Amino acid sequence: MLLLLICKFWMWREIRLLAASKPVIASMSDVAASGGYYMAMGADAIVAESLTLTGSIGVVTGKFNLGKLYEKIGFNKEIISRGRYAELLAAEQRPFRPDEAELFAKSARHAYKQFRDKAALSRSMAVEKMEEVAQGRVWTGNDAASHGLVDAIGGLSRAIAIAKMKANIPQDRQVTLVEISRPSPSLPEILLGIGNSLVGADRTVKELLQGLTFPEGVQARMDGIMFQTLEEYPFGNPILSIIKDYLSSL
Repeated sequence: MLLLLICKFWMWREIRLLAASKPVIASMSDVAASGGYYMAMGADAIVAESLTLTGSIGVVTGKFNLGKLYEKIGFNKEIISRGRYAELLAAEQRPFRPDEAELFAKSARHAYKQFRDKAALSRSMAVEKMEEVAQGRVWTGNDAASHGLVDAIGGLSRAIAIAKMKANIPQDRQVTLVEISRPSPSLPEILLGIGNSLVGADRTVKELLQGLTFPEGVQARMDGIMFQTLEEYPFGNPILSIIKDYLSSL
């Protein structure tokens, strides 16, 4: 949850900084809720389609308790920790202690308030009024417009028209639209990537096992050493990620 919030905040911040120097218009298509809306609210204006699912100004989080599952499969997990809340998210084999549950709930409430308050700031709305339309509610584009969450109803062409107006560009002037996207890999590229992953994984496992088979000096079970060995290889390799996850469960 914390990592997601940090990512959202920095993207929102960068959009706000860009909007200070040039017009930034958000055009929302089918769905732009929660994180999508978080990004959009950093723009000068938000355009949504009539049925765009938007809003969802809220935070959903939780923790799995896998204790019963671990009992069924005969898996035992022991944690060596230091600090009162060190096991807050690491100890998935047990429920929260009362003090952990209190801290976790407090963290979620704080994250929600940050989201809500930024939305209120971005939409020039009182926090109390934003609270009425927040709380995780999802709205259609038309409803969002009536509640002040978006500025206009329309598609990309409407957003371009608003951008021209804010940039003092005549509406009849032609502009060039630049689409930034990552091209989808071709089938040969996919097959080549799988082959490279298998070869790289095979080489890594052999070197790792050789290091464990011929140890020197005092030995102790330290997963971090194995992880460090794995991290010397490019982690664009999904097979190595699986190996690392497996070692962490041993």
